[in-house]
Amino acid sequence: MKKVMVRAWEIAKAAVAKFGGKAKEYFSQALTMAWKEVKAVKKKFELELKADTKKTKTWVAEITGTHPVYKLARKFLNKDWDNEYGEKVFRLNDGFYEFFNGKRKQLFQVVDGEYVEVDLDRVLVAVQEESRSV
Repeated sequence: MKKVMVRAWEIAKAAVAKFGGKAKEYFSQALTMAWKEVKAVKKKFELELKADTKKTKTWVAEITGTHPVYKLARKFLNKDWDNEYGEKVFRLNDGFYEFFNGKRKQLFQVVDGEYVEVDLDRVLVAVQEESRSV
């Protein structure tokens, strides 16, 4: 909340510099603009995986493109922190990912901070479309 108020005053003061007047005259609209900026920040999805054991290592990888041998190119991610139970926590932005939880691999997509399971065909189509648009 404090960041929103500080940002609103910054916007209001910038309006004074541009249009003249007093900052409090612009504050109402500046506050609306500051809230829109805060809400526009994309939500992140938090994925929790079991901690590594002697037998199994859990991981999360971002899908970055296609690979001639493995079909998908991956960038393996480091955990952001451990939760109170010792599990790995990953904060993920929108995009395609794969994880291994010690039992199975799963492809998924994060859309507006929400987890959506996807299949390999869906990922390949999206990655190929993205590479064509670049």
